[in-house]
Amino acid sequence: MKALVFGATGLIGSHLVQKLLKEGADVTGVSSGNNKKDIHSKKYHHVSVDISKKEEFSRIKGEFDVVFNMAAHIATGYATDDALKCLLVNAIGALNILELMVERGIKRLIHSSSVTVYGRPRRRIAHEDSPLNPIIVYGVSKLTAENYCTMFSSLHGLAITVLRYASVYGPGLTQRTALPIFIERAQKNEDIFLYGDGTRSQDYIYVDDVVEANILAAKKGTTGVFNIGSGEKTTMRYLAETIIGVFGSSSRIKYDSKKPQEFSFGIDIKRAEKELGYRARYDLRSGLEHYKKSIK
Repeated sequence: MKALVFGATGLIGSHLVQKLLKEGADVTGVSSGNNKKDIHSKKYHHVSVDISKKEEFSRIKGEFDVVFNMAAHIATGYATDDALKCLLVNAIGALNILELMVERGIKRLIHSSSVTVYGRPRRRIAHEDSPLNPIIVYGVSKLTAENYCTMFSSLHGLAITVLRYASVYGPGLTQRTALPIFIERAQKNEDIFLYGDGTRSQDYIYVDDVVEANILAAKKGTTGVFNIGSGEKTTMRYLAETIIGVFGSSSRIKYDSKKPQEFSFGIDIKRAEKELGYRARYDLRSGLEHYKKSIK
């Protein structure tokens, strides 16, 4: 396999590159910087490209069997400060990748999306055919990219698999979301604060399971849209309790009833299990135990 990986130095991309190399693939990694993640392999080549700038794609040389698009700018919350950056990287970047594929005659794309495209689901469990109504700029940009994928698949016959990820964690995580904040406070034996009564829930998925989903999608050749998660709904209270236990912390959980909780929802992963043969290997505790080994 000759693979082209966009976002090769990010949380998921860096782990995917290592997995592909381990399986004997020739890999060209693309990121906005020169960081190669200390990859020392004759089968790996790294290219620095800003995917929002079409003119920089001329730096990418070679022929490829499959493209993995994991490049993303992740904006959290409801603020629109990062709206332009999200649009440029997540939507325009995806469009540029699709145009590159048409120009080079590459037919296969595994595209990374997000469960944020669902917005606030009408039901607690989101299926792939649930309404798409993103309510944050990141979700809007991801849905725009999905629409570009649909358009190019129809117009140019590209074989595209879209994977909508739940909240991904693991070695290399840089986002300042609840999970890493809770870990940081647990390591310092500081109190962990939860909004409301801590019953808000969501799906957390360990990075190795996301990588496996990408590998399966590439090998199976199955197209379409798939939710990728653990299949479990984790409350913020259970997340905090599990982190305290895994890290052997004396942190206490405290509740702030004055701050409202966000909405809860999970995702249905049965389609990925049936059509891709996907199985989440890590539950929250085992995933955190693996993650702990990489944290100093």
